[in-house]
Amino acid sequence: CAAVNRTNINVQELAVAAALTGEREHVEHAIMLDPLTSALLTLDQIKAMTADLFAAEAEWLPQYVA
Repeated sequence: CAAVNRTNINVQELAVAAALTGEREHVEHAIMLDPLTSALLTLDQIKAMTADLFAAEAEWLPQYVA
């Protein structure tokens, strides 16, 4: 059970690290590790999607401005 849970915990830990540090790369890595997202999108698609999401939400996420 612990190994199955660990796949989700890794995503959550990276999301927390991103929130604490403002590192966009942590967000990208968390999304890349997400089992559903990584099953449906390529790494390039994930990077593009993340960039689009940050651009759309830039007003509310100033700590992540590139």
